[in-house]
Amino acid sequence: MERILLRNGIPEPMPRIEGTYLYQTLHVRGRRPLWLDRHTELLARNIQELFGLRWAPDLRRLEAEIAALLDANRHPVAGSSFVRMAFTPAGDLLLIPGAVSFYDGYALRSLRPAAAVVNYGVPYPEYPTSAREAACMLALQAAVTADNRAAEADIERAAVRTGVQAVIRCDGEGFVHVCDEAPLFAVKGKKVYTPPAPPSVERELACRAVEAARLPLLELEIGREQLARFDEIFYVDHRGLTSLSACEGQLYAAIITERIARVLNKLY
Repeated sequence: MERILLRNGIPEPMPRIEGTYLYQTLHVRGRRPLWLDRHTELLARNIQELFGLRWAPDLRRLEAEIAALLDANRHPVAGSSFVRMAFTPAGDLLLIPGAVSFYDGYALRSLRPAAAVVNYGVPYPEYPTSAREAACMLALQAAVTADNRAAEADIERAAVRTGVQAVIRCDGEGFVHVCDEAPLFAVKGKKVYTPPAPPSVERELACRAVEAARLPLLELEIGREQLARFDEIFYVDHRGLTSLSACEGQLYAAIITERIARVLNKLY
């Protein structure tokens, strides 16, 4: 079956999308996009700041278009699916169908990847763009082939062999920022720490879940060398929480992360 997207509300075959765009990825549960108002608010702000354009969508119409997109691509009505709102410099809004979730709602994913810390730069790091996403993929590719034994052309095979399936972005001063370009959280004892980051729906939800779980939450810079001192590390994106199993030889638990995840699904 040929997949389709909506460009300014009009269906068309889904091509490979060229060029840089701003985006927000929606978690859609039972055809209802969660936190649509906040996602569109952030996207509109980013569009104005980066592209110099104004965007003020009708939320009811947008929600109906998202439901129609999922129907057209035969996503199941029950459970959760993902849809990307991509806005181009030309002023086009693309609604792009994503994956169907294994879970119903935000969840703690069963996959616990190992991560590598990579010092890499991204263009306009404060904005969620396709260019930032591409830089993360290049950093992951570099991480899984860094030992010169990973001769596989397929990055997924190399990732499985090396155990590295996620990358923590580190800057030139040694501070870590995100994991797979998603907000990063670290746990020591019963305290949760997160580095400063631009606003995002996912980060806001995670912070609310930490507070609802009655855990102390502190925002502070985290150095690369400090990662080994933490008991748990997780990141949060449109799917939910992903707990890291290891990073650069240090193993991590997921006890407090599970506690936070139980609260997260009650916030909508």
